[in-house]
Amino acid sequence: MGSFLLYFVIVFALVTTIIIFYTRWVADSALTDQFRAAESITNGAFPEKWSKQINQRLAYEHLLPALQLETSGTKQALQKIDKLIRFFEKNSFFENAEARELLLAQLKDVRQRWENMTWEEIETEYELISLKRDKSI
Repeated sequence: MGSFLLYFVIVFALVTTIIIFYTRWVADSALTDQFRAAESITNGAFPEKWSKQINQRLAYEHLLPALQLETSGTKQALQKIDKLIRFFEKNSFFENAEARELLLAQLKDVRQRWENMTWEEIETEYELISLKRDKSI
């Protein structure tokens, strides 16, 4: 009976440790993704992860029209930037309010510009910016 209790405590401790590290990793990844997306946008690039996700969903919709999702790439991009804006409005990870307000203003300006663009225009604009940046390096 005593050895069973010992094994149980050891297994419980290991499982708890794994859960704690996994939870920490997930939280860190989520925060890192938000900051990377904001950094990309403010540096004139479209977040690569977003682009892959949007294009993947558009491909699924094209291949499986029965899903009837019919969400434009622009709408998906606007939803993502809205979520990013809300993230930075609710969380204060900045040393001062000025830096936070500057980031939010930049994100809102980009969002407003995207509203009047198609997905193809958004993607093309950022591809051209990326090509120009690569040539200047």
